[in-house]
Amino acid sequence: MGFFTGFCSGFALTSSVLFITITIHRTNRLEQRRAIREQVDQINWIAASAGAYDRRFAPQDVPRRLEDRLHKNDEEITMKEVLKHRWNQEVEKLARKAHETRWEDVRDTAVGGWQSATNLFKKE
Repeated sequence: MGFFTGFCSGFALTSSVLFITITIHRTNRLEQRRAIREQVDQINWIAASAGAYDRRFAPQDVPRRLEDRLHKNDEEITMKEVLKHRWNQEVEKLARKAHETRWEDVRDTAVGGWQSATNLFKKE
């Protein structure tokens, strides 16, 4: 590899790594800023005298679940929230399946599979 080619490829690699790092850092900072603003709003709502002592002045329920927000269509739903929702559904399915599984049946199936594999290799 020549000097010019090596220099250009090193520059391209370094600048792309720096760009990706800065972009990730910036998105993390924006997400943190949004979360902090949300928490400050919640703290201010709790600390507000009208909302804390007289519930007539409290705001209406704001839908926080993704399904409710999908039907409402007034808030922006990000890809991160959709993927997080799908992930939570998958984890819930796996947890339910693990809870409902009879482990004796799993053990018996594994033993049967092992015996059939050993019989296949031994040619019995």
